[in-house]
Order: sequence, then C-alpha cells, then structure tokens
Amino acid sequence: MSEKELPPAFQGGVQLQSALMGLTLAFKQKYDDAALKITEAFVEKMGVRLGNQIKEKAGIKGSSIQDIELVLHSWMDPAVLGPPPKTKVEGKKLIAIRESPTQCPALYVSKQLNVPLETVCRTIAFPMFRGVFRAINPDAKHSNTQISEQRCVDIIKVP
Repeated sequence: MSEKELPPAFQGGVQLQSALMGLTLAFKQKYDDAALKITEAFVEKMGVRLGNQIKEKAGIKGSSIQDIELVLHSWMDPAVLGPPPKTKVEGKKLIAIRESPTQCPALYVSKQLNVPLETVCRTIAFPMFRGVFRAINPDAKHSNTQISEQRCVDIIKVP
C-alpha cells in the first residue's frame, strides 16, 4: 500500500512519529541517549493534550478504566491499519491487544526508518499512551508485556 492510499488518521500518525523519531535520532548522534529521554517527556506532554481533546470531543467526564477504554478506541481504532485493537477490562486493569494483520503507526515507522520497533515504541508510542491515559486519570499506569510485528499487548491500570 502506497502512502497515498493510507487512511488519513494512520498517515497522520506515521508522519508525526516519523518526524519525531527522525529528529530524535539526529539529536542522538550528538547528545546520546539524553535525546531519547527528552523526546519521551515531550511526547508524553503531547499525549496529555491529545487525551484532553479526545475526552472533550467524546464527552467523557469520568476517570474510570471504562473511560480510558472509550478513549483508547476513539483514538486507536481509526489510527491503525486493519481490525481495531481488542480490549478487555479486568477490574481496574485494561488489556489492549494489537494482533497481525493490524498495523500501528509505530510498526510502519520502524520499517520506514529501519529502527527497531522497541525503540520507536519506547521513545514515541508508549509516552503518547501514558499522556493520553493520564489525561483521563492522572494516576493511570501503562506497561507493555509484548512488542512484535505479530502482537503487542499493553496494560493500563488505575488505582
């Protein structure tokens, strides 16, 4: 699929992540891993802003794990290629699973820039997740238990 054929939300995510990762890699040559930490902090702040926009647009007033699940689907469903991520709520824990053939922007950027997927996720995607979810619940905690082309598993917990 050429870039011209990509859905707009996916293409926007790829362009943003490509620009952020490319700039970070350029700065990494001069400033080493400090560049990664600076990008992570910046992207998390961007995520909070995005989370607040999604929350407002969707009319979400609460801070529960179900509210986070609504925001996740409002944000991620149009931003991936293929079926939307699967989610499951277990108490105060949300499990989000992306399985092949679904592709996320980070996967596309990894291939495009020839950067390990884990680097793109830890520098760009996960900080964005943390920010978006903290806009809904400032105490939300994000972790990832699996990263691969075939399957990614993210867990969001609220106290």
